[in-house]
Amino acid sequence: MPTITIDLSELREMVGPVSIEELVEVITQLKGEVKGIEGDELTVELEPDRPDILSVEGLARALKGYLEIEPGLHESSLKPLRDSGLTVKVINAKVRPYIACAVVKGLKLDDRAVRSLMRMQEVLHLTLGRNRRKVAIGFHDLKAIHPPIIYTEAKPTDTMIPLDMPIEMSLKEVLEKHPKGIEFKHLVKGGYPVYVDKQGIFSFPPIINSERTRVTEESENLFIELTGIDAKAVKQTLNIIAFNLIDRGGEVELVKVEYENRMEVTPNLEPRKMKVNLNEISNLIGIKLDEKLAKRLLAKMRYGISKISKSELEVLIPAYRVDVMHMVDIAEDIAIAYGYANLTPELPNIVTVGKPSIMEILEAKIRQSLIGLGLQEVMTFTLSGRKLQAKLMNLDNLELVEIENPITLDLNVYRRWITPHLMRFLSQNKHVAYPQKIFEIGYVAVPVNGRIEVLRNTAAAVASSKATFTEIQGILQALAVDLGVNFKLKKWEHPSFIPGRTAAIIVNGEAVGIIGEIHPQVLNNFELEVPVVAFEITHYKPTYPNSREKPKSINDKIKALWMPTQTKKRGKLELAYPQ
Repeated sequence: MPTITIDLSELREMVGPVSIEELVEVITQLKGEVKGIEGDELTVELEPDRPDILSVEGLARALKGYLEIEPGLHESSLKPLRDSGLTVKVINAKVRPYIACAVVKGLKLDDRAVRSLMRMQEVLHLTLGRNRRKVAIGFHDLKAIHPPIIYTEAKPTDTMIPLDMPIEMSLKEVLEKHPKGIEFKHLVKGGYPVYVDKQGIFSFPPIINSERTRVTEESENLFIELTGIDAKAVKQTLNIIAFNLIDRGGEVELVKVEYENRMEVTPNLEPRKMKVNLNEISNLIGIKLDEKLAKRLLAKMRYGISKISKSELEVLIPAYRVDVMHMVDIAEDIAIAYGYANLTPELPNIVTVGKPSIMEILEAKIRQSLIGLGLQEVMTFTLSGRKLQAKLMNLDNLELVEIENPITLDLNVYRRWITPHLMRFLSQNKHVAYPQKIFEIGYVAVPVNGRIEVLRNTAAAVASSKATFTEIQGILQALAVDLGVNFKLKKWEHPSFIPGRTAAIIVNGEAVGIIGEIHPQVLNNFELEVPVVAFEITHYKPTYPNSREKPKSINDKIKALWMPTQTKKRGKLELAYPQ
């Protein structure tokens, strides 16, 4: 969850005299947690579904509503915005095609306010912006910008003077030498998106702004620009920023955005309307809601009401509440305003008996068996990297389930098998005495004909100077005996294992895994100096095999879970394991 640091004196200037106890109570009701107070700074952990309160301005706005200091819709929600007279032309923008802009005038910034502004920018980058991939934000001193303003794509040789590195650099050099360029250059593959005015480039989103337009304590008027790959997220983020700066005394003005085939005006701070049924909300929460109570509770959460009928309300949702998508979201806010502690618990009218699932029973047996054989359980991430899953294991062109918005390249796929993670674990523990015997039980994801099969695998590995195929086969044999399962080994070749010392694990005529001695090249890739032997099996697939007879006992059910992960074509056994 996002963690923010709030200046207590600044918060009290916005809210009024509020005690620490009141702050803690309200923040807890808003699904947050006060992590600590040090001097005049409050550290708060909040849920990411409320990006509007991830700043001192947003938190103050929510507090004023909840404490009924300033209930109801924000006064600027229905106030028409003035036109700034600025137009931004979008020309040939392909890498980050969507933008939104605003002008804010009349701000009074001191060092504390500038720091709060930067904190707000970074937390929005991390949450709504998905670490700048989805949305990136730039704040600029308006007086340093000289229209006309154009958003376009530049050449890598075009130059700018980036923030915190006041020397002229080409855009290519910015990506190679500036800390932010190095960190975020993967977001601009295929182009160099820039904002340009009469004096040249003043922003290179999502990388860095120019030193020329730096925001300081002397800045009174700001130009705000956002770029991204999601038009809705870009506009929603601007709405949050706009209200935050209004609460700092700024006046937001409109900017025209002129695309090649349309014209837009941003920001749009008008509230959305949603009809909700009081009876449905009452049944959902478990309290009797009348018109008066509903109106008060909605006002505490900064909603407006434009229309009231006997059992239906038309609720005005502030433009900064980007998390509200359904009537249930409004019902949740009503419950928060009412106070969860004030709700009367009710026992359900049905009685159920809990018991372990078949998968849990099976895995408990596997775990007990392997621990009894002297292996230690480890737990690694289910997210992995293509390099770890394939390249380091001597595999080429391995089909993997890719993550659409990875935080790092080390976590850009869902793991297809666990053995690479055990190898990395061994490589990170070379300082520990040998032999090292480890295992892991966990999820893997296998692409199959355009769909994804999520399976449960067990992998085990032994690292020692005397590790052999016979040793790992003995562990597998003992595990099979404990589970009451018969298996056979079939000679197999796999790039991750030594030829001639590798086998497929066969249960009921189907391949469920692989066993062998790890290839010397793989050992070298992980910088391991002792032999490693390993096996990996798929012990659970979340469907039963097609059969007319249902399993009669727990043991029969466990045996039924040993599902095939391969197909037979022309009599040849084809493993679904990476190869």
